[in-house]
Amino acid sequence: MHFSVRLLVVVLGAIGVGWLLWKQHRDLDRRPKSIAVAALAVFALGALEYRAQAAEKRYGKLVSGVAKRDVGVRCQGLFGNLVDIGQELGTVQFDEDGDPANHTDIKREACNWLKEYEKGDYRVTWESAVAVNVLAHEAMHLRGWTRESLTECYAMQHSASVARGLGAPASKAQALAEFYWRVVYPEMPDEYRSADCANGAKWDLDKNSDVWPTPKS
Repeated sequence: MHFSVRLLVVVLGAIGVGWLLWKQHRDLDRRPKSIAVAALAVFALGALEYRAQAAEKRYGKLVSGVAKRDVGVRCQGLFGNLVDIGQELGTVQFDEDGDPANHTDIKREACNWLKEYEKGDYRVTWESAVAVNVLAHEAMHLRGWTRESLTECYAMQHSASVARGLGAPASKAQALAEFYWRVVYPEMPDEYRSADCANGAKWDLDKNSDVWPTPKS
């Protein structure tokens, strides 16, 4: 419903623009141009919306696998980005009973970083490492974890599998997770870090493995 309503709004908006242009141009010779402008707007906006929905579907499938239940991902739109003043790249709402929602909202820039990462070279950059970890982190919240330090630690150990789900080879996926651990994690706020998050420590999901962050499927 989220997808269909959003696409309907885009199409109706473009049709509205076309109608206004039709009414404005009394000259019959200019009206066909107005129709062409409206049709082009419908096509362009529809194509962008289709791509956005396809990306959200891919990310939702990945996040569902980590969350162990059927959940969705919503990428922030252009208008939402213009009025947004929050700092979090991803959010999950919890109800008064502590149960998570069935979707996560991801900031526009993080979704754009994911799309860049997917283009094929799977480069290890700060942006790509953060974006992949955002998906894994919000998946942990959707799984029910609320404590940020624990959520972040478990997310790092799932980042490589999320990267592989985006198409990255195993070696590059693990390199991305290790980059996050070495470069990004130490700069995270205190509430996101813990001494229990380390190779062989309390929150290591596979203490028999020498690989860190432990790759989890």
